[in-house]
Amino acid sequence: MHLSAMDVTTFARDHIPQITATAGLVSYALLRNKLTTGGIFAGILVAFIHMLHPWPAFFWLLILFFLFGTFVTKIGHSAKAHLTQSSTGGSGGEGARSSAQVFANSGTACVLLSLHAWLLNCTPFTSSNMRIAPGPQFPVLEKVLPIGIIAQYAAVAADTFSSELGILSKTQPFLITAPWKQVPRGTNGGVTVEGLMYGALGSFLLTLTAILALWLAPPHTIMDARAAALLSVMGLNGSIIDSILGAVVQATVTDKGTGRVVEGPGGQRVQIVAGGSRTQMGWDLLTNNGVNFAMAALTSVFAMGIAWAGGVSLFGK
Repeated sequence: MHLSAMDVTTFARDHIPQITATAGLVSYALLRNKLTTGGIFAGILVAFIHMLHPWPAFFWLLILFFLFGTFVTKIGHSAKAHLTQSSTGGSGGEGARSSAQVFANSGTACVLLSLHAWLLNCTPFTSSNMRIAPGPQFPVLEKVLPIGIIAQYAAVAADTFSSELGILSKTQPFLITAPWKQVPRGTNGGVTVEGLMYGALGSFLLTLTAILALWLAPPHTIMDARAAALLSVMGLNGSIIDSILGAVVQATVTDKGTGRVVEGPGGQRVQIVAGGSRTQMGWDLLTNNGVNFAMAALTSVFAMGIAWAGGVSLFGK
């Protein structure tokens, strides 16, 4: 399909607030070293995909998730830097986010959002040579996909709140798959009661943001109470799923001398050498980014399945 200069101009004019917000956040990320160069380009691509959807509410949900994440990451930053350590040397704590981290936290939403945008814009036409209509499942998908999109962001918000604030808890973390076993702070699969409560708060805030965005921006509709409850619960469940996956399929590396967890830059694997100063616990199947992506995808699928089975839709229709 040919894309004319008029199409680009029209798109830019219709999305001035979104483009302005994206430019502002990109500038902030560059100045404060919040994203790597790859992370910047990934963020712009993700923002563009969200702009393509006819409902601006999803774009603003993405922006608020970034702002919420930035805010909670700054809380207790100095203290968190001394609770873990970096694999490259020095203290731990969150560094600039990479493209892999951006896609891990928004990739599922991008896929579901693109599919939903296609369903909203397609026509019930079937070619004589190739079927291009969405088929009889169209009404079901059109109803459950928005649930999956918001559930993804509720889950990654809950996980961000839980990990960034839970690590500051006064109580020692325990392994979610073995609650009787205490583990060092930052251990994959390690949780605290306070961390789970912060996760519930993050999920609630993202769901509340979605309610306001869908009301204040197109489609200007009130979210159904059952859908809001489902999304809040699924967000917290997503954080729990992340912890279970972290305990089962993600390795945790600790320093033998300090006993602190060693973190890889950008969610990458931490290298260990036999007989070296580091020890590994757990099955090294997925990286932190892989766990985050799998958690987001599973939470979305579970939320859509529950919504379909329970007859729950975003607007109660």
